[in-house]
Amino acid sequence: MALAANLTPAVVDALYRPRGRPLALAGRSRCGKTTLLREAVRRAGRQTVWCSAFDLANELVEAIWGGVRQTYSAAVVGDPRPLCVEHLEDLRENPRTREELRRLLKRAAPHRPVLLTVTRTRGDAEILRWLRCWAELRWLD
Repeated sequence: MALAANLTPAVVDALYRPRGRPLALAGRSRCGKTTLLREAVRRAGRQTVWCSAFDLANELVEAIWGGVRQTYSAAVVGDPRPLCVEHLEDLRENPRTREELRRLLKRAAPHRPVLLTVTRTRGDAEILRWLRCWAELRWLD
């Protein structure tokens, strides 16, 4: 957890302003990714939107199927509150949905702070490569 404490100023800074790219925290299960984000949110004193990658992806797919993709995307991009999306590894089995979510988060990042978490487990090399291409990746373990 000492490393996580050292990263806190960078994460707090990320909550104050959009970075252009999402900030992704990666590490093994229970290494402190969520704790770090919650402490950073507390220190920043900003109202923050929290969701799981699975839930956000499902909302996006429903918006696409319902023909309201543009409206949904505009709402996500236009909301100024920081967005914390946890457990990107849950999308490893569905590359199409994962790619739609990437497009949305990449569009949102210049307009609002976007922070992500991914739990590193065996066999996640593909999702980490995918994430590294469009997000600033920080390791916590």
